[in-house]
This record gives sequence, structure tokens and C-alpha cells, in this order.
Amino acid sequence: MDMMTMVLETTLRLLPAILFASLGGLLTQRIKLVNLGLEGFMLIGAFVAVAVSYYTGSAMIAVLVTVIFCGLMGFAFAVFHLKFKADNIVISVAINMFALGITKYFMNLLFGVRGAFSSQRIVGLPKVRLAFLDEIPILSAFSNLSVFVYLALLLVVVTHVVLYRTKIGLRIRATGPNPMAVETAGVGVYRLKCWVLTVSGMLCGLGGAYLSLGQLTMFTDNMTNGRGFVAMAASNFGNAAPIGTFWGTALFSFSDAVTMRAQLYGFPPQLIQMLPYVVTVLTLVVMAMVKERKMKRGINHG
Repeated sequence: MDMMTMVLETTLRLLPAILFASLGGLLTQRIKLVNLGLEGFMLIGAFVAVAVSYYTGSAMIAVLVTVIFCGLMGFAFAVFHLKFKADNIVISVAINMFALGITKYFMNLLFGVRGAFSSQRIVGLPKVRLAFLDEIPILSAFSNLSVFVYLALLLVVVTHVVLYRTKIGLRIRATGPNPMAVETAGVGVYRLKCWVLTVSGMLCGLGGAYLSLGQLTMFTDNMTNGRGFVAMAASNFGNAAPIGTFWGTALFSFSDAVTMRAQLYGFPPQLIQMLPYVVTVLTLVVMAMVKERKMKRGINHG
């Protein structure tokens, strides 16, 4: 397998964890709500998936339980923010801190270990074997990927269709800039936002489950390692649009894949591991400069 194919395969393998979460962040952006808790949702999702897979012997049950659990967390976020008027940034930070502590505690309580947990009883997510692609350059990267890679790509299309081709999508897009108009049209904005935050939590749970059962078959302390924040950067990169968010996620996954491959050639790991985060920061800076330039042009033309 040539270098380009290996990097592409690694990029595809890394893609779903961030892509699921970035789609969740995209939805909350559409209702003008900053959810910095994507990281915490993913981390708890990763732990729940491993724990349920270990005790049930089924990856699919583990994913289902994870999606439900993280959806309930998203609903709780909505209740605290919308009903009790708690600040969304404070809730997000609380979720991230809670996730770090509770996963460490239950890893020690349930499995009697600290730092990392792995076992042969943990059942990973199934893969799709496309043997006819094995001998085709570049395309061979698609020959043995998790089914969740294809699910993530499908969800990009589904999210695009829902947002731009359905009534519920129109309501979501209108709720952010003008919630009063949506309310006047007879749509319950409170209920709509609750649903959006619940679905956002479910998507982050999918990302966490893929990370611990698809990309790996284990759980480690803070295994998300900033992926939730990268997911938020990806949705910002895509201007809260599904297709643009996909390309943002692909960029960050590609930089992560290059990082992993570069370490095999003797580059200092301390410097190489910075690459995905440097790319994230530089991308956000460039985007901010482009937006500022567009605003100035608009003012000048006005």
C-alpha cells in the first residue's frame, strides 16, 4: 500500500468521531447556541459504549444505549439552559469537567483500573469488507472500513436534506436569527431547541462510541483529547453547513493522519502531535480574517 493510500485510509478511519460531533455542533449553531460541551458528551459516550459492550457482548446494543444516554444529557442541557436560564458556557464547562471526573471514577469502580481499560470482552464495531477494491490504487483505502464511516458520510447528506429541504429544517434555520418570527408562526421554539440539543447530544454520543469501539476497542482517561473542540472548529469552518462541515472535518482528520504517519519516520512526536491543533487554530484565524474582509467590503459598498 503506497503512502497516499495509507494516509487516505487513516483519514477515513479518523473521520467519523469528529464528524458525528461536528454535525451535533452544527445543529446547535443553527439555533444560535454555543455548546462547548461537545467534548464532554463524546467522552461520556466513549465510556458508556465500552462499558455496555463489555457487559453485553454487543456493539450495537452499546451504541444504542450510548445514543439514548447522551440524548438524555442533551435534553438535560436544554432544560437547564432554557427553563432554568443557566448560562450555556457554564453548563458546557460543567459537562466537560463532569465527564473527566465521572469516567475516571466509574472506570475504577466497574473495572478496578486507572488510566486505561481494555479487554477481549469488548466487542468492536463491525467493518465492511470490499475485497474487490484491494488491488485498485487509492480506492483500496475503502476496502476495510468500519460501517460507521459510511454512516457518518450518509448523515452528512441526511443533515443537508433535513436542513434545506424540509419544514423542520427551515424552522431550525429560522430559529437562530429570528426566534420571535418562528414563535409567531405557531412553532414552539422551546420545544424545537430541546429537540435540537437532544439530537446534538445523540450525535456526540455516536462520535464517542465510534472512538472507543470503532477506531479503538478500549477506553483511556480523556481519550477524546480535544476532539470535541476540533469538532466545533470544523462546524465553524463549514459555516454551520453540512457539506462545509464535512470538508472541515476532513481537513482536520487529514492533518491528524499525517501526524500519525510522520511519527513512523522518526520525526519528534512532541512537535508532530501539535500539527492537528495548529491547523485548527490557523484555520479559525484565516476564517476570521476572511469574514472581517467581507464585512468591510459590505460596509464600503453600502
